[in-house]
Amino acid sequence: MKAFLKSAAFKTLAVVVGLLALGSLLASFMPTAATPANTIVGAIFSPLQTAASIAAERLEVFTLSFRSASHYAARVAELEATIAELKEQLVDYDKIKERNELYAQFYELKNENENFETAFASVVQRSPDMSTFTLNRGTLNGIEVGNTVVFGHNLVGIVASVSLNSATVNTLMNPNLNVGAYAINSSEELFTTTDPELAAQGLIKTPNLTLNSMLANGSVICTSGVTGLYPRGLIIGTVTEILDDPSNISKFAVIAPGADISHVRDVFVITAF
Repeated sequence: MKAFLKSAAFKTLAVVVGLLALGSLLASFMPTAATPANTIVGAIFSPLQTAASIAAERLEVFTLSFRSASHYAARVAELEATIAELKEQLVDYDKIKERNELYAQFYELKNENENFETAFASVVQRSPDMSTFTLNRGTLNGIEVGNTVVFGHNLVGIVASVSLNSATVNTLMNPNLNVGAYAINSSEELFTTTDPELAAQGLIKTPNLTLNSMLANGSVICTSGVTGLYPRGLIIGTVTEILDDPSNISKFAVIAPGADISHVRDVFVITAF
């Protein structure tokens, strides 16, 4: 609106209105009968009246356009608020869906292992490289250092430190975490670990494969339980490829973890088994 008031169109309109006012004033002093003076005044102000009429119509259109713009701006703001609300509902739906999946999988695991004692926890913070994350439960919930952390049947990591209300977990993406393992299809005794390059891709590995190893793409790797740190039979992941180890003459298997470490939001901590 301020731009319109400063525009040439508005200034022209103001001049026309002023001249029309002057014309009206002069007309009041003119005789009603047709006279040369009346004719001259009419000839001068008739185009101005036409111009004023056109200007008024344009002003009305501008006013309507201004009001329409305000209406649409309010409508856009309303729609944006609705979209934001729907996005929030979608996030809540995803969380509920994931949590239901977690409970469904863990219910099966618990039925298979009735001696398991567990504590539910949520991830509240992650390290940039996903090698550790923090849970919102601690010793007040029975969690201790060395407890196994799972998502359904899938191994996530192990509790490395704990306080009253929180716990830090070393995940499968941590190069310092070695897990005793075996392959379901061959019962080979293995162990899993990772390195920074693989971890950056969300992958782990089983190094130092023997020459007669039966591992192949699709082999499922599980916890062996030989160290006593983990229950036997938790899914670690699936072999995606077998590669030559550049540091020696052996091979290693690349494994995609069963749990998506970078997106896990809720877990169970196995406090006793």
